[in-house]
Amino acid sequence: MTEIEPKAEAEVDDAEWHNGQGETPDSSAMSSLQLAHRVIAKFPELGKKYQKFIGTAAVVSSALIVLASIAVSRRLSRGESAEDILASITSDEIVNAGKQKPTKPKNGDSDAERKKRRFLH
Repeated sequence: MTEIEPKAEAEVDDAEWHNGQGETPDSSAMSSLQLAHRVIAKFPELGKKYQKFIGTAAVVSSALIVLASIAVSRRLSRGESAEDILASITSDEIVNAGKQKPTKPKNGDSDAERKKRRFLH
């Protein structure tokens, strides 16, 4: 009996994504999502807290996947490696990832700067 080997990342067929009416994620999004799933696997207590039931199967809630993805993408944007993220991320960081508001980019806040941006009719 031979085992069926999973397809490599590059071999994943676009038709698999289009069957769900979705768009194929790019490679960076795919690696970020895979890292988020690995982070979730590191904390089984979070998986139990955020699980939902579909029929008779228990699955991880999409809310937890979103929170983990936010926490992972913040760290990736700071230049951390996947190994560093897996080693140092905490469950509190994942749970609180959605509570932090993103900072707005700072444009000039002086009066002169605001007048430059003002649209005159």
